[in-house]
Amino acid sequence: MQKLITLILVFYGVGYAAFGQSDSTVTDTTAYNSKDDLSISGFPIMFYLPETSLSFGAAGLLVFNAGKEKAWRKSQISLGGAYTLKKQILFFLPYELYLKQNWKVNGEIGYFRYFFNYYGIGIDSKAEDLETYDANFPRLLSTVSYRVTDPLLIGVQYRFDYFDVPRMDSLLTANNPTGAQGGGITSTIGLSTSYDSRDDIFYPRKGIFATLIAESSGKFTGADFDYSLIQFDFKHYYTIKDKHTIASNFYTGATIGDSPFYNYYYFSSGKRGRGFNDRRFLDKNISMLQVEYRFPIYKRFRGAAFSSIGSVGNTYGESFTNRKLWSYGGGLRFQLSKKQMSHVRLDVARSYEGIQFYVTIGEAF
Repeated sequence: MQKLITLILVFYGVGYAAFGQSDSTVTDTTAYNSKDDLSISGFPIMFYLPETSLSFGAAGLLVFNAGKEKAWRKSQISLGGAYTLKKQILFFLPYELYLKQNWKVNGEIGYFRYFFNYYGIGIDSKAEDLETYDANFPRLLSTVSYRVTDPLLIGVQYRFDYFDVPRMDSLLTANNPTGAQGGGITSTIGLSTSYDSRDDIFYPRKGIFATLIAESSGKFTGADFDYSLIQFDFKHYYTIKDKHTIASNFYTGATIGDSPFYNYYYFSSGKRGRGFNDRRFLDKNISMLQVEYRFPIYKRFRGAAFSSIGSVGNTYGESFTNRKLWSYGGGLRFQLSKKQMSHVRLDVARSYEGIQFYVTIGEAF
């Protein structure tokens, strides 16, 4: 769920900026007092997305070192909630634990009362068919990773969602995709691999960040749906000169089997395919390329120009051959802290269906 991820990025962005979290590795040492790294804070959060309207909430953040020896990054546990002007409710507890010099445990516990846009499924869905459906669901996501080399981590991932989707006389009922008959349990087990050579986790100017995730769901995992998926997310950052950076992102995913429709890939969100309404195009497979030019303006102010192109499809091949969804736009950034490159982000994006606005914290990719 992109809206959830965006909200958590808001949370993390403010928290990192507040505590000066470093992304660099450190050497092992036993001459260390773990209390020196302990910080507790609370703060308000506010954001605007097309799917939520203006949203308000509060969050707390615990930053600490997990263990007697200093780990290569600080650990954090967060707790927060938000209410949107569209009467949506979100409670979330994301966590990210770094143990000694090799282990990382991260994930999220949450509960959400939300509604989603539904236009139908496929590239030929129509904007005028827009309807919404409510969904109440808890979420559990956890990944345990081992750092094989400094930039490479390999791990095992578990994800649990229980969607309660009400029955209704609507396009969704007429289409009757898997999962429309009241929702159900999604329980997946998978493998994850990530490679991270970025020079900064908030505003990279060089390096690569790539993730490959493969998940499987079925009776053996306690799920109501039998399917598998694989997704690859590749991001590259290159600075031309004088802090002018070209950022690119290739994202693709494929679904095999009988996945519930609310787990399908989609255009668009505040992080992928900006310019279309939330979940405007929904299907089992997706391929997308984004490019963004980032440049300094004055002191803490920065700008960006971006574009994206891609498609969705019922088969993986169709995500490349179907009609292309193209959008473009620009934005303004303001750096929150002198210590960290975490920004408030204002983006305006345009597609052939109109203009969308995004206000949040953290870069799109």
